[in-house]
Amino acid sequence: MPNPLFSPLGISTSFGGMFLIGALEALYGPSLIRLIERFDASPSAVGFVISAHFIGGLIGVLVSQSAHPRVGNKITLLTGYLLLLLGSIGFAWAPTLGLAVAASAAAGLGFGALDYAFSHLFAVAFGSRSGKMLNLLHGFFGLGAVLAPLAVAVFGPEHYPAYFTCFALLTVLTSLGVKGIRSFPTQSPVVTTPVAVPTSGLPTVRDKQVRLTLGFTAMVCIFVFHVAVGSGIGSWESTYLSLRGFGAEQAAAAVSLFWFSMTASRFVLGTVIKRLGPGMVVTLSSTLMAIGSFLAFVPGFAVAAFAVAGFALGPVFPTALAWANRLFGGRSWVSGSLIAVSMVGGIVFPPVLGATITDGAEGPMFPLALAGLSLLCVLACLTLRIGRLREGVSKNSAEPLPAESKQR
Repeated sequence: MPNPLFSPLGISTSFGGMFLIGALEALYGPSLIRLIERFDASPSAVGFVISAHFIGGLIGVLVSQSAHPRVGNKITLLTGYLLLLLGSIGFAWAPTLGLAVAASAAAGLGFGALDYAFSHLFAVAFGSRSGKMLNLLHGFFGLGAVLAPLAVAVFGPEHYPAYFTCFALLTVLTSLGVKGIRSFPTQSPVVTTPVAVPTSGLPTVRDKQVRLTLGFTAMVCIFVFHVAVGSGIGSWESTYLSLRGFGAEQAAAAVSLFWFSMTASRFVLGTVIKRLGPGMVVTLSSTLMAIGSFLAFVPGFAVAAFAVAGFALGPVFPTALAWANRLFGGRSWVSGSLIAVSMVGGIVFPPVLGATITDGAEGPMFPLALAGLSLLCVLACLTLRIGRLREGVSKNSAEPLPAESKQR
C-alpha cells in the first residue's frame, strides 16, 4: 500500500534533511575553538552561538507547529530549508561574533522547522511503525553528526567557513526532494478515544489532572536535561579535550566518535523497543548516560566515556517521543510541545557548561555537571514509571474480578 504522505523521493529527502541538521549541530562544536581564537572571546561568550541556535530552534518548532496545518507540509519544509541555507552561509562568513550568533539563530529556525515537521510527519504517516521509523529517521540525524566532525578531523578546524558553505550547497540539493511529499494532510485522521473504565475507587478528575501535569512535567525534564547533556558534549568535548593536551584533529575525531556512538545505538536499539518497552529503554539509557558522563573525569578515559554517554543518549529522544504518545493518549500537542521544550536544554546549558572547561576551572567540573544532568533524567524517568505503576494498581484494585476468577 502506498504511503499517504511520502513517495520514495519524499522519504529520501526526509532522511537527507535529518542528516543535514545533524551535521549542522555537530559542526558547531569543532568550530568553537576557532571562534574563540578569531574573535578573542571567552568560551562562555562563544557558547551563545549554541544558545542562539537552540533559541532559533525553539521558535522554529513553535511557529511551524502553529502554521503547519494552514500552510501544509511543503511550504513548512521549504521554509525550513531556506532558513538553514541563509543561516549557514551567514555563520560561515560572519565578520563579528555578534553576526555569527545571529546567523546561528537563523539556522536554528530552519533546524527547528525541519526537526518538527519530519518527526511529526513520520509519526502520522507510519502509524504503529512510528517508533521504529522515528529511530531510523533520527539515526540519519546521527549519521550527519558523525560525518561532519570526521571531515573536520581530516581537513582541520581552521577551514570551518568552507564546511558551512558546503553545507549550504547540500541544503539546496536536498530541498529539491520536497516535491515527493504531499502538502496535505498534516494531521493523522485517526482520533483516539479514551477507554471507559469503572469509576468506583478510581482517582477523581482533579487527581487525574494533577497526575497528568506531574507526568508531563517529568517528561519535559527528560527532554530538557538529555538535550542539555547531548548539546554539552557535542559542543564542548572538542574544546575540553584541546585544553587538556589533545590535538585539534584528535579532539574533532573524539567528537565524531561520540556522534557515531549515538547513531549506532539508534539503529541497534530500535529493534529492542517492542520487547523492553519505551519507558524501560529511556530509563536504562539515562542511567548509562550518567555512568558514562561520570567516568569522563577519569584520566585517559574521557574519550571512551563520552562515547558511552553518546551510545546511551541515542535512543532517548525518539523513544521518549513514542513513550510520551503512549502515556498521554496520542494528543496532537504532545510531540510538538516536547520537541519545542527540548530546545531549552540547548539554550540554557551551553554557556553554563562552557564555564566549567576554562583553563582555571577544575578538571572534573565538566563531566560531573553532565553526570548531574543525567541523574535528573533518571529521576524523571523513575517518577513517571512509579506514577504509572501506582495508577495501574489503583485501576486493578477497582475493577471487579472476572466471573471465572471469582469461582476459583
